[in-house]
Amino acid sequence: MKYLILLLKVAIFTALVLIRLGEWNISGLYAWSKYREAWAYYLDAFASIAIFLMFLDFVQFFTVWWYRRRHKVKGEDNFIIGVGNIYSLLVAVGIIVGILSLFQINVKELFTSLSIIFAGLAILTKDYISNMINGMIITFSGQLSIGDNIRIGQHRGKITDITLQNIHLLNDDDDMIFIPNNLVLMAEVVNYTKREIKRTSIDFDIDLKHLKTVEDLEASLTDALTPFQDVIKPDSYYLRVAEVRKDSISLKFQYILKQPNKDLERQIRRRTIRRLVEIISEREKFVDKIPELPDSPGHAVI
Repeated sequence: MKYLILLLKVAIFTALVLIRLGEWNISGLYAWSKYREAWAYYLDAFASIAIFLMFLDFVQFFTVWWYRRRHKVKGEDNFIIGVGNIYSLLVAVGIIVGILSLFQINVKELFTSLSIIFAGLAILTKDYISNMINGMIITFSGQLSIGDNIRIGQHRGKITDITLQNIHLLNDDDDMIFIPNNLVLMAEVVNYTKREIKRTSIDFDIDLKHLKTVEDLEASLTDALTPFQDVIKPDSYYLRVAEVRKDSISLKFQYILKQPNKDLERQIRRRTIRRLVEIISEREKFVDKIPELPDSPGHAVI
């Protein structure tokens, strides 16, 4: 079916080109009309617009087809998305120019006479245009790709789409976050997928009064993930101290999955957090049972 549609497009494209070049004289279809000159003009204009749009469609199709065949790509990647974005942009420009030509408006003279207005529009839409340019840069740079697990500022999630305006990020709560491309280029971006070791990290803060030792906490969290030992590489568990403050400490509990799996990461994260809550609750009860020291000197509680 796909190839039949392609052949039909080629046939229509060929017919339009022949009409546009005057090889096919179909003036007899409207010779009876007193508006035959207008018919000829509009037919020529519609043929030109259709030829341009179909030519763009052919260029996109064969470019993507050649790229998929050369690099053996089955789904979508940054290059294919970038080609699609360029195609959409050129189609929009072609339709606008075509509509102007239907009204017999000279595009060059229009832009010249309305240069001041267009300069003002350029200033008003500079953020939109900047977003589009940055979107193209992100798409073809290869630094971020669909499916990558990244962190942008306070947001972390999986990239589901990259458009000319923003990046679509799906976080762990299944919330769709739209981040403007301008912000992506200006912010610090951490790409967890691109690193050589696919280490998963769970960040958390804990009050010092709830922490016995870092080693005990690491062993407790590791034991909590025993049901997942078949999917986690042995000896990859590591509880790292990120920052020490006056009353609390920032920790990173890290492990390496044998095969990247988003659903497993959610299950492991959920079990780890629940185990942390149990540990904090147990320590809270223990702290509450400790009697307060007397104020008078010379007394100690054993």
